[in-house]
Amino acid sequence: MFKILLGIVLLFVVALIGFFVFLGPPIDPALLKSADFTYPDNGASACSTSTLTGKAGATDDIETNVGVTYNVRTPANYNKQYPHPLIVVYAPAGTSANKSERHVHLTQEATQAGFIIAYANKLRMSLKAIEKLSTIPKSVQEKWCIDPSQIYFTGHSDGGTITNALTFLPDSKTKPTAIAPSAAGMDKESLKQYACPTPLPVMVFHNKDDSHFKDFGQQAADWWANCNQCSNEKSEPDQFGCQTYQSCPDSSKTFYCEGPGSHSVWPNKNTTLINFFLNHDHIAQ
Repeated sequence: MFKILLGIVLLFVVALIGFFVFLGPPIDPALLKSADFTYPDNGASACSTSTLTGKAGATDDIETNVGVTYNVRTPANYNKQYPHPLIVVYAPAGTSANKSERHVHLTQEATQAGFIIAYANKLRMSLKAIEKLSTIPKSVQEKWCIDPSQIYFTGHSDGGTITNALTFLPDSKTKPTAIAPSAAGMDKESLKQYACPTPLPVMVFHNKDDSHFKDFGQQAADWWANCNQCSNEKSEPDQFGCQTYQSCPDSSKTFYCEGPGSHSVWPNKNTTLINFFLNHDHIAQ
């Protein structure tokens, strides 16, 4: 256990150095604003509005029962009776929830697609921190109307590592429906220390020019494909740089997406990520 913790901490330090040398291009402010969602006319009403206090739009600095803080963005026209899918975005090392939101700029597109999205604040990496971060989905469900069968995790660098860890560590409070880790600092040597979790849909993102974690994404995708009972054969990359592992069960389709950029660069495949979360249960192989 000490070796595992030491490895995670060392990966955190490398990711922290890499992330702070990144000065990304300006982000269109519109991408950081909640959008309206077109609710279905006969949409399900599954939440008791008397117990939900969450507001529409942006809410910052929410604290879980273990002291973890996060921000929430809902559709601008949030309907508190409609069960929404939830995306939790875990932050890179040394990155606040607000900076993480600007980095991934998922807010407008995700809320327009009907998601509620939670941006976690940073915590210094440790197994205890990962356990604390696992309380965010439940905290969101206590305040906003969430469909518990549609809870998704993503994150970049340190956040990608946390996304992976929350899925396979047995003490995590909430298990995701599907995950999309990006630039995670876990290679085959670190991953083989863990037992496979229950198979689930996975889309791994990693940049070609990531010199901090070179080839880690491909190795992680291979590990997930094996856990998900897929073959080791993949399709040719599609127009978005994504390859599909072959012979996966319908419930655990697995993808590896690669594109240009260094370690700290968000892959900027937001439409691909959101469509994966929306359609993971009926994406053609």
